Amino acid sequence: MKKTLTTALLLLVVHLHAQTEPSIKIVESYELANIILALTNYGIQDEWEVQKNTAYYKEVLDYFEPVKSHPLLDSVNYSREKWADYLSFRTDAVAFSFTKKGVLQRDFEYFTNEGHDPFDANLALVNDFVVKSGFRKFYLAHKEFYQGIIENYSTYNYLPETIAFLDKIAGNTQERSEITGYQVILSPLVYRMNCHRELKPGLEVDFPSASKDFIDGLVIDEVNDSRLNSNHNIFTEKDHGYVNPITSQFEDLVKANFNPEKWDTGSGYHGVNCFNEYMTWALYDLFLEENFPEYAAHLSLYWQYQNASRGFYAQNKFAKKVKELYKAKQNLSAIYKPLLQWTKAIEDQLSQPIITNANAKDFATIDLEKDMVEITFSEPMDGEKPFGLKIGEVKENRFTGEQTFTKVNDGIWSEDGKKVQFKIKTAYRSFALVFNWWEINTPLVSVSGVFLKPQSYVLYTQSN
Repeated sequence: MKKTLTTALLLLVVHLHAQTEPSIKIVESYELANIILALTNYGIQDEWEVQKNTAYYKEVLDYFEPVKSHPLLDSVNYSREKWADYLSFRTDAVAFSFTKKGVLQRDFEYFTNEGHDPFDANLALVNDFVVKSGFRKFYLAHKEFYQGIIENYSTYNYLPETIAFLDKIAGNTQERSEITGYQVILSPLVYRMNCHRELKPGLEVDFPSASKDFIDGLVIDEVNDSRLNSNHNIFTEKDHGYVNPITSQFEDLVKANFNPEKWDTGSGYHGVNCFNEYMTWALYDLFLEENFPEYAAHLSLYWQYQNASRGFYAQNKFAKKVKELYKAKQNLSAIYKPLLQWTKAIEDQLSQPIITNANAKDFATIDLEKDMVEITFSEPMDGEKPFGLKIGEVKENRFTGEQTFTKVNDGIWSEDGKKVQFKIKTAYRSFALVFNWWEINTPLVSVSGVFLKPQSYVLYTQSN
C-alpha cells in the first residue's frame, strides 16, 4: 500500500512537471510563414503586425529581395480586416514539416481558426517560394541566432515565475489535469496577435511576440520595464490556459451577469471570450504586485491603457475589483461569483468618457501667453486628482517624434465636472495634447471610475 501510494505521488509530480516545464522552439515552417507574411505589402506597411525594429528583420528584407514579386506574396497579402486568415496562415504552419525531398507536408490536423485554412490553400505556392527563395539555406544560416533566442527566452521573460504564480492562484482544474505538455513557439518577426492554443490533445502551446532588446541579444539580469513588458506578452496568453477552464465552470453565470455589449467597444471578442480577456489581463496586475511590486503601479496602468484601446474600455475598473476580491479570497475560482454579482450590478451604468470639443484633424489656434487650454468631456470627470499629458510636436499633420510630458495639478474644473481649463508651455508651433497613454502615470478618469478613452488628443497651433 505504501509503495503504491509513493508511486502514485511520483506519477503526479511527473505529470505536473510535464505541464509546467516548457519546450521552447523556433519551428522551421512557422518561421517560413512569418517571413512570407513580413514580405507582403500589408506586412511591410502595417505598423504593428511585424517586428521591424531589429537587425534580423533587415536581413530578411535583404535576403528575400529577389523574390519580392513571387505570386505567393499577393495571394497572402492580408489586412487587419482579414486578421483570422493572417493568424491562421502564420500559426497553422506549425502542423507542417519538410520531407527528405524538401517539400512541405501536413503532419497532423490543426487549424488555428475554424473555417480558415490559408496555408493549405496556398501550399503549392509556398513550396515554390521555398525553392526559389532559398529559404532553407537562410534558416540554416540563422540556427545559432535562433538557438540564442531559445536559450534565453524562459529566464528573460520570467516564465518559471509566471507558471508558479498561475499554478498557485488557479489550482489544477479538470481541464488542466488533461494538459500533459507545454510549448512556446517563437518567431523574431511576431509583433502582434499573440495566441494560446491546444496544438494536439494534451499539448498546450503559446505563440507570443518577443521584444526588440531580447531579439537583438540585449539580455540583462536586472529587472526592468522591457523585460516585464515582454513577460506580459507570454503571461496574458499562458493564463488563458488557467482562466478559460475556470470560466467554463461558471459559463452560465458569466452569460447571465456579464453582457459583452456593455463592456466592449469593438474588440472583436464575443461572449465569454470578452470576459476572459478582461480577466487574463487583470491577473497580470496581481502577478506584478506579488512578484515585482516596485513596477506594478505604472506597468499595470500602461497595460490597462492598452487593453482599453483594444475595446475593453473598463479594464482599469474591472482589474481593481478583481484585485480587491482576490486579496480577500486568495483563490481565482472563489472570486467568480462575487465578481459576477458586481458586473451585473454596474454594467447598465458603464460608459467610456470621451473628449467632445476636438477631432482628429482640426487645429485650434491658441495664444499660450494669454489663453488657457479648454477640454470638454462627455461625462463628469474626477477633478480631485491631477492628470498627466503628453505634448507632441506635429508638422504637416504628422507627429515628428519630439515630445514632452507634464502634469496638470491646478486645472480649473466646471461644477458639473465636464470641463477643465489649464495653462501649458511649449516651444512647438503646432502640437497635440495626448491623454491616457504610455509614460503618463496620472490618468484622466470619470467619476464612475473609467478611463478617458486612451490616446485621446486635441490639436493646437500657436497664434504668435
